[in-house]
Amino acid sequence: MENVVITIAREYGSGGRTIGGMLSKKLGIHYYDKDIIRLASEDSGIHERLFGRVDEYSSARPPLFGKSGVYTGELIPPQSKDFTSDENLFTYQAKTIKELAVKESCVIIGRCGNFILDKEHYPNVLRVFVHASWEFRMQESAKKLSKTTREIERFLEKDDKRKKEYCKRFTGHDWTDPSFYDLYLDTGVLGYEGCIAEIEKAYHELAAK
Repeated sequence: MENVVITIAREYGSGGRTIGGMLSKKLGIHYYDKDIIRLASEDSGIHERLFGRVDEYSSARPPLFGKSGVYTGELIPPQSKDFTSDENLFTYQAKTIKELAVKESCVIIGRCGNFILDKEHYPNVLRVFVHASWEFRMQESAKKLSKTTREIERFLEKDDKRKKEYCKRFTGHDWTDPSFYDLYLDTGVLGYEGCIAEIEKAYHELAAK
């Protein structure tokens, strides 16, 4: 298989981003996070700030994915009043993710990558969910956030809610559902290196097929 893509969904404080960055260096492949917004902006001509708006805000609306979980990817044309709608912004990000999956081996962080690159149509994708206990996440978050303990708790609660609603809105599925992932890794149990070892092993196994 020519390309192998690793998608990483993660709870804040579990170290998913760090693991993704370490993996990209170790495997010698590109790492995409907010770069996806830049690429989607360049492709569509829509300002990056509007893509950031969709990242930060979600609400309960009908999903873009059908019941089968297969994304249609239908773009709204520039002449439409809905060209800059949240749905079209998501669609352009999805288009970018699909193009990257065909083009190269890489690590893609978040943005429902595991749903966009569904198992039926993208056998070259390794879908990973990184999570950890609340205590572990609190400890790790405290290293990054200059907040009180209660403020960190509220931040994590809000971030979990945002990601859950974002995924539900644009895919119709539960963000944490293990059936949509190939690896479901607990950083508090395995540690960063342990998670990387598990992903790297699965990556090479998939690349050998």
